Amino acid sequence: MRKQQKRKPKKIPAGSNPATARQWAFFFVEQWRSKDKLVRDQLIAAGSDRSEQHQGAKYAERLILRIGIIDIVLAECVSRPRDRVELTLWTLLQLGAAELLFGPAKSHHAAISETVELCRFAGHPEWTGFLNGVLRGVQRLLTDETHDEAEANRYPAADREYRSLTKKIFPNPNRRLRDYLSHAFSLPGFLISQWEKTFSQEELFEIAWASLVPPPMTVRISRMLIEPEKWIAKCEEQDISVEAGDHPEAVRLKQSIRLSDLPGFHEGEFVIQDETAMHAVRLLNPYPKQNVLDLCAGPGTKTTQLAELMLNQGNIVAAEVVEHRLKQVRENAERLGYQCIETLLIDRHEPEIDGGPFDAILVDAPCSNTGVLGKRVEARWRYCDNEVRELNEIQLHLLDVAARELEQDGRIVYSTCSIDSRENEQLIQTWLQLQPEFICSEMKTILPNATHDGGFSALLFRKDSEQTTDAANS
Repeated sequence: MRKQQKRKPKKIPAGSNPATARQWAFFFVEQWRSKDKLVRDQLIAAGSDRSEQHQGAKYAERLILRIGIIDIVLAECVSRPRDRVELTLWTLLQLGAAELLFGPAKSHHAAISETVELCRFAGHPEWTGFLNGVLRGVQRLLTDETHDEAEANRYPAADREYRSLTKKIFPNPNRRLRDYLSHAFSLPGFLISQWEKTFSQEELFEIAWASLVPPPMTVRISRMLIEPEKWIAKCEEQDISVEAGDHPEAVRLKQSIRLSDLPGFHEGEFVIQDETAMHAVRLLNPYPKQNVLDLCAGPGTKTTQLAELMLNQGNIVAAEVVEHRLKQVRENAERLGYQCIETLLIDRHEPEIDGGPFDAILVDAPCSNTGVLGKRVEARWRYCDNEVRELNEIQLHLLDVAARELEQDGRIVYSTCSIDSRENEQLIQTWLQLQPEFICSEMKTILPNATHDGGFSALLFRKDSEQTTDAANS
């Protein structure tokens, strides 16, 4: 009998079997850098609920969010040119520098020593000495001083304060504001240039801070089930810190907590939704028993708000181009108890929509996400003129589809989570020139700040509709 040869075990590439939070962070950042994989998608693909994975994802997203300033600090401490440092070694340097710059001072020793240990996990023990030396250099740049105003030797840290360095490595914000915001807040310079055309210096700083620090989580209370005041009282009974938002149904969470631990989660008493997103649906203002189309419905947060305003009476067609997002819509509708929502899978380029014409249509269009950069950490590094042009084509197409499906006296709300005028005011003006039978009665840009996201919404209807008369009399 022929003796079978033993197969050699398949060698696992260094860094591909993470266990600790730092190892997971290294793995996530490397996958993002080399394969452009979003950290959130990687976490889902990992298929586990281990705390090390979630902590590693948190480390990775903080690094990606701040990678611009991290690279500037590293360039000050690395003697050789960037292109002569191996890419994986630079990732390790970024991880260590991120902990030093944005972690507590008491953890600096551990940040250096454990990042050095990552060299072995990555399969490069020969890098340990170099890595240790560079991170010691970063540590020497740091001070304990914090300030309220920006300077060339200060960078944005936590709690909207600036931490001082021992050197002036940033542009002077009083002379080169655009360059300072770009370097210190890790924002592409051409993005700042676009914002400068529209916003004041004070607004630019507010937007820049919001791009680093997302607002507190906000929930929308389902007032068909419970009044917001009663829900807040239930939270207070459980020592959960919350506060009322600007909209009657909005409540802000003032602490980090698992959603399932909030009162009424399984009963469908609330859903996570930022107040800026709520504004778009309130602007559309659908009535009970109307026929409504949500043209870009996934994951269903705005769809369920439409259903609530309609008192679960009438019909909502929630359309999407991918099935998994429609699944999210159905899950949200089921948890919140809304039966007036039906889902529809449509073709991205030639959508066929049954059930029209519609009294009200929400076009929550794909966009550059410039109003939610603090939440979508990779978005700032994807922003470019070509992307905006491609998005404009999609946005105009969606408005054309909405116009085709609209009842004669119906109304459209176009909304984005962008603050780029090319996707908002300018796009609406362009579309109105192409569709002269329509007018815009209201448009609003909401800038991101410490309490809510940024975004845009516009209300549109035909010139000869009853809406025109109502708007003129209001």
